Amino acid sequence: MNKIILILIALLFSIQVFCQDFGKVETIKIYSKELNQNREFFIYTPSYYQESKWQFYNVIYVFDAQTKQFFDLTHSLLPFISKEVDNPYIVVGLIATYDEELNYGRNDDLLPKPVNVKNSQFFGHGNSANFLKYVKKELIPYVESKYRTLSKRIAVGHSLSASFVISTLLEDNNIFDSYISISPNFAYDKDRLADEFIDFDFNSLKKQKYIYISNADEGIEFWKNWKPAREKVYKFLNEKKPDSIQFKIDNLSNYNHWTTFVPGLINGLKSYHSYLENLPEKSYKTTISVKVPNEMDEVYITGNQEELGNWDESKIKMNRISELERSITLNLKANSQIRFTRGSAETEAVLKEYDLEYLFQIPISPSKSHNYKFEIVNWKDMMEKN
Repeated sequence: MNKIILILIALLFSIQVFCQDFGKVETIKIYSKELNQNREFFIYTPSYYQESKWQFYNVIYVFDAQTKQFFDLTHSLLPFISKEVDNPYIVVGLIATYDEELNYGRNDDLLPKPVNVKNSQFFGHGNSANFLKYVKKELIPYVESKYRTLSKRIAVGHSLSASFVISTLLEDNNIFDSYISISPNFAYDKDRLADEFIDFDFNSLKKQKYIYISNADEGIEFWKNWKPAREKVYKFLNEKKPDSIQFKIDNLSNYNHWTTFVPGLINGLKSYHSYLENLPEKSYKTTISVKVPNEMDEVYITGNQEELGNWDESKIKMNRISELERSITLNLKANSQIRFTRGSAETEAVLKEYDLEYLFQIPISPSKSHNYKFEIVNWKDMMEKN
């Protein structure tokens, strides 16, 4: 008897672990040919990632994640920032490590070789060009081949990694769509980044970009050259207002260089989501098909938008295609959630390989996939009768 109880407890525990309502963080190591190094990074996948196999996710790339608080704070804040709480992100944390033998570290990753200042070894060996190749050719392809990703990529950086985030826009604007740059150093190498930003041809951008830039108290009591360098950028943005970008400048001078990360990240994510909410919302022609257990079954579909009946379970009936197949084609928004019933909440469908006890709605990603096939193995009310 005791053995049976232990087995039942173990089974119950395994089910709870499989359906945990919290995200998962992995530490992954790959060899980089571009850097000739082994590189580590964190990957956070949101709660129910394994179960929500029809859902795809945009990706946030957090630089300087060797300070793991930056990475942890980013993925922990997301549920409180966006109104679309059911559209979480995958978050990648890029880790910079110091190699004593090679005398290689964070600054080597993030900064280019100086051209205006000689003997600036304090800032490293200037390997940012190769680090950018690692990000573009190795890291991002790895993430997008191993995980269910959507097209939007957001870069988050602080201090020198914020400078790198801005430089990626200038070097290759196809890598990221949006940039959250918290206290970047525009003054390095005699205002090099500031001047390159001002001289950049923003008309060359094929897609609109979003940029958030903040500053703390840099330039008030220390790092005096930071303030005039960033003010050149601020003046350019406020006067020129390039049509190809949307931007927000955030003065957080009541914080110091370290403590500014928290308000900078919160404000940056909030302003980014406000930007998204003001964009025209696209719809995608999407076909949804289900296999039913019984020939006489009628299937209704509902969901989180008008095209899906706004959760009215008796409004939209799927079409009969054959004895056991029902289908419908709808124009659905990117963030879609659906449910199948026979016309009421009590008659909701039980899907094959999907536990509706834990996940009431089924998240799908019409912007990624335009065809979905499900199999209904039973109905809730039928199970209760049995």
